[in-house]
Amino acid sequence: MKTILKMLLYAVIGFAAGYLTLELLYGRNIGGTLDDVYFWLSIVMIIIIIGLLLYAFIRHRNLISLTKDKNRNMTDDEFDAYSYNSFNVITVMTSVSLILSFMSLAIQTMAAENPWLIVLTVILVFISLYMSIRSSALINIVYPDRNLPEPGEKKYNQKLLAATDEGELFVMAKALYTSGSLTSALLFFAMILMIFYSIITEESQIFSIILLGLIMIINQLKYSYEIREK
Repeated sequence: MKTILKMLLYAVIGFAAGYLTLELLYGRNIGGTLDDVYFWLSIVMIIIIIGLLLYAFIRHRNLISLTKDKNRNMTDDEFDAYSYNSFNVITVMTSVSLILSFMSLAIQTMAAENPWLIVLTVILVFISLYMSIRSSALINIVYPDRNLPEPGEKKYNQKLLAATDEGELFVMAKALYTSGSLTSALLFFAMILMIFYSIITEESQIFSIILLGLIMIINQLKYSYEIREK
């Protein structure tokens, strides 16, 4: 019941925010205006992507240097905490960069249509993908004494879970449950925004709405399947 009330609240907030923002800022004459908004949005995304990739690269290099430095000025516990947090930060930075790169590429391809920016975003997609792959391999460098699988191995996820202790599994399960609940709420919120975006701009978002709905249904079915009594 509490979850349903939260979803209804998100729906109301989505309606108010989506309708008022689009109507007050753009009204009905938003065709050309939205193209300009999309263009500058992609520029902002490109700047953010470059900043995130540079930060991830510097953090990655510092982590590797500290890992190889036997005379580092920190205890083993401090280094474990630093390396764990650095690995998380690098993973997030590269993942966000990859997602933003695809978003920017989509905007440039379908809306902005600037060939130079399209080339730049394609390059950023490949750089983000490369750094994302490299960041996933960091775990074996940070924890060389643990029997962890190499990225790309068959059944990598199962092997990684098998090599994880109970404390780490609890933290992972709690984080996944929280992020899963947030994702479901945000997807529902996105569907509400798409509905009102379609009404205001008269550009159909039916395919996207159906796709999000199917993702939510599959996600719920998968979760129910995994926690069922066996």
